[in-house]
Amino acid sequence: MCILEALDAVLSGAQVLAVPLRAGGRKKQLAGGAAAADFCWLTQEDLVRYFLNSIGLFYHVAARSVSSLGLVRTDFLSVRPGESALSAVPLIRRAVATETAVAVVTEDGHLVGEISPALLAACDETAAAAIATLSVADLMAYADYFGSPPEHILRAVKAGLKDKGLDAMLDLIEDETLSSFSPLSASSSSDEETGRAQLRRPSSGSYGRRSAEEPVVCSPASSLVAVMVQALAHRVSYVWVLDEDDDCRLAGIVTFADVLRVFREQLQ
Repeated sequence: MCILEALDAVLSGAQVLAVPLRAGGRKKQLAGGAAAADFCWLTQEDLVRYFLNSIGLFYHVAARSVSSLGLVRTDFLSVRPGESALSAVPLIRRAVATETAVAVVTEDGHLVGEISPALLAACDETAAAAIATLSVADLMAYADYFGSPPEHILRAVKAGLKDKGLDAMLDLIEDETLSSFSPLSASSSSDEETGRAQLRRPSSGSYGRRSAEEPVVCSPASSLVAVMVQALAHRVSYVWVLDEDDDCRLAGIVTFADVLRVFREQLQ
């Protein structure tokens, strides 16, 4: 498969490509340690890294701003902090398909956080109960704690489940809570306890977002190469764009897919 074929497949909607390896090529490992036979995986991130390593060949576009290249999309997914998290489910599904996230935006257009499908996937099965009962703002805090939220959020989830008559989910939450205080859990090693404590992120700010975990942002004047480096460094496939001339309100989003379209056009 040549680079143009890979680009066309990804830009047509493929999230992962299984690429045949040539004889003697290096084989990647599948989950569980099994060999990946004669194939390797190729993603949007891999392609962006490839073009970043070859950025000297595209110097005439690399230094241009994302706004001048028309990369700032204004049709991003967004919700308000006070909305029901359940109402955001259709948007979360679309975010999975587009490999982005749902922006959490105030009434006056300021970005206060995001709902990341990848972060929700890191939570346990109680995430469904959180989505069914919490507000968007509380869901952000819940996801930040990887499904091990502080007591006030846990109480809100339980109260919401009880009000909605979702007894099965309530029993699940109660079982999870009891298991976390079981004798077996209490006898866990200090290393395990330390690791669990590190997963519970301390809250700060209006919506419990830790500064180190705030959404990755840039300005419309940021260069293409700067945005690529920023996204790759934070292991995300998108960067939110804040307009400094408009009180840093959310102006749009730059995605890996749109970045790759620029390079596809250059290769033509």
